[in-house]
Amino acid sequence: MSISKALQFIDKKDLECAICLSRFHQPKTLKCMHTYCQQCIKKCVEAHGKIKCPTCGQEHDLTKQDLNKLPSNTLISDLLHYVVKTEDQKPTKCCFCDNQPSYHCSICQLYLCDGNCIKQHKALPSTKDHPLYTLDMKEQDGSSENETKCPADRNTTLEFYCSTCNKSACTKCKQQHKVITMSTARDQFNKDVTDVVKQAHEIEIKLTEKLQFIAKYKSEFDSQFKLCRKDIENHEKNLIKTVQEKSKELVSDLEEIYRESKEEIDYQIEDIDSKLTEVNNLKASINTMLIKATINKPEEQDSLGSYWANVKTVRDDFLQEDFNSSFTFSKSSVTPNFIPSTCIKVFTKEGIGRVSTVNRMTCKVAKSCEEIAISKDRVSTVNRMTCKFAKGHEEIAVTKGQSFVVKVSDSEDSDAHQLAATLKNSSDEESATKVEYQVGGEYKIRDQGNVKGEWQTVTGGTAHAKGSPVSTQVKTLKKMGLVKTTCNISKYKEHNKTREVTDVLLDRDGCILVSSLSKDILKFNQQGSFVAKIQVAQDVKVNSMYQLGDGHILYSDFSKKCVVMCDDQFKEIRHLFGKGVLKDPCGLAVNMENSALYVADFKAHCVFKFNVDDGTLMSKLGSEGNKEGHLQKPTDVTLTKENYVVVADYGNHRIQMFDANGNWMRIIADCGKKNGQILSPCGLTMDMNENIIISSNNKLQLFDKNGVFIKRIDHEDDGLKFPYGVTIIPKSPRKVVVANHGANNVKIFYY
Repeated sequence: MSISKALQFIDKKDLECAICLSRFHQPKTLKCMHTYCQQCIKKCVEAHGKIKCPTCGQEHDLTKQDLNKLPSNTLISDLLHYVVKTEDQKPTKCCFCDNQPSYHCSICQLYLCDGNCIKQHKALPSTKDHPLYTLDMKEQDGSSENETKCPADRNTTLEFYCSTCNKSACTKCKQQHKVITMSTARDQFNKDVTDVVKQAHEIEIKLTEKLQFIAKYKSEFDSQFKLCRKDIENHEKNLIKTVQEKSKELVSDLEEIYRESKEEIDYQIEDIDSKLTEVNNLKASINTMLIKATINKPEEQDSLGSYWANVKTVRDDFLQEDFNSSFTFSKSSVTPNFIPSTCIKVFTKEGIGRVSTVNRMTCKVAKSCEEIAISKDRVSTVNRMTCKFAKGHEEIAVTKGQSFVVKVSDSEDSDAHQLAATLKNSSDEESATKVEYQVGGEYKIRDQGNVKGEWQTVTGGTAHAKGSPVSTQVKTLKKMGLVKTTCNISKYKEHNKTREVTDVLLDRDGCILVSSLSKDILKFNQQGSFVAKIQVAQDVKVNSMYQLGDGHILYSDFSKKCVVMCDDQFKEIRHLFGKGVLKDPCGLAVNMENSALYVADFKAHCVFKFNVDDGTLMSKLGSEGNKEGHLQKPTDVTLTKENYVVVADYGNHRIQMFDANGNWMRIIADCGKKNGQILSPCGLTMDMNENIIISSNNKLQLFDKNGVFIKRIDHEDDGLKFPYGVTIIPKSPRKVVVANHGANNVKIFYY
């Protein structure tokens, strides 16, 4: 469109910037196609880092280079040029009369008044379609006196602004008021407006962030609420099912007790009824004899001896002493006894209680019968118990405050809930203990080790067990922390002597195996002394190791990028796991319940899950990133008793937990330099109490499986430098062995 055509439709407001409300100066067009002064855009960007279009609200992130590249609005520039030129050259009178000009014809180049002159111009056929520009009346002399002239003095112009009266002022008003120039007032106004807009923008950002946080929290809360409710419902169903099953078992036990006892009682009743019949027959026979004797008068017929002989025979057959004693019946009887559960754990295990019988019934049913004892303990039986400590548990040394386990074995028919134990010190102060039944008639007795002393009593039911009391000494250690440091392991190596120690493992003989990215596997005893060296036959670089229950060992091969199964002498059995899939295999863990092998892959940024039986890839946990559930350079992995997967997330400086299906659960330990925080975690292991030991940047720390920090195991002067793999020596007192990578040695700590 030409300038002349545009003038027919243009409004004065179209030539004003929506930011400064003045005529455009160097108009620039944004991507949203709206135009503003270049200086106005620049000020907004400098104040907020971006500009939000006042017209459409679209935000634009602009740099200094972007500002220079913004396109100019040439149409508006040309219009402004025409308007300025037209208004600067406008005469004081109409070209045809003495009236003030109101319009300008860009074709005729004439200035016309708004009276008859403009009417005639629009009426003529040759000029009626000429584009007309409406002149700015405010800038004409005498056209806007009421707006630009001082109300007090019509001859002076309003050039100032009074901050006291909050209104415009002239030169004369200046002497009576505190005024500033109009341009200064306008600049101050623009600055205040910009500050207000900036503050409003900042408040908007904060409110938006808070709203997003609340929305996220609400979503998580709703999710957790639904999960908890579902868990409660499932637990309720399981408990109801368990109670119903256990109730059926108890009723079945009770019915069996009743049936067997009833059979015995019925037998006794039948036997007694039989004897009663014999007695009644005997009495009838005797009465018959008496009648005959009375009628026949045997003393007169000399037959009394015959009757007497018959009576004697009956007496000898039926009324002998043994027959009388066979009717002796004890007053005791079989009484069903219901024993309700007293705690949730027993409730979960046994349902709503146990059924047993008490007392005994003893009956002599015949001369040759032995004593019959009835004791129908279908669910639990009070038996005689022989207790002894398991081998190696006769004397235990523990650190103060450390929980420990004593194993006690008994006869095979003992009751799993009748064993009790008490730990007493020399002052007879008792320590609370917890007894757990294991399979095969074995018990575990747990205590916190706050006192030292002897196990004084081990009882079964209401009576002491045979061999009770049995005792073991419990000692407390004064020294904690570092126990032993080996010399530099390169002294014992032949292959890749410069490579540092990477992992440690306790073999089935109790020796410490040490790997260091070579085919040399070093063996140390638990006192830290070198024992032997095993060389892997193949040209491999053993990184991490894992001990299987059958004595076989798995190791990750840094050279061939796979996991190998071998025997206890590192002779290869299978070479199956991860060939062509793994990029940099590190820590290993195995769940034998579902035959799953977990491999932390440093370069693949995930944990691979293989079938340990055939080596097939099952799934993987995590993906590269720094959000929850993402991994960066994982180095190690371990499993809880619930088969939750715990991963050392080296690159993100944290420890994460996943469930058995690979779903993210929680962060166990997070990034930081303080105790209870970690940097660059390399090694993980879980002890018998399901506490997690983490080796991280020059630090060795103990957490519980929920992420609660327990303590730091090492001291700052113990010389830990970039510790890698860790393993537990479970025998009391507990020790942890650390592959001290930076110093290329192995350290052993009490913890």
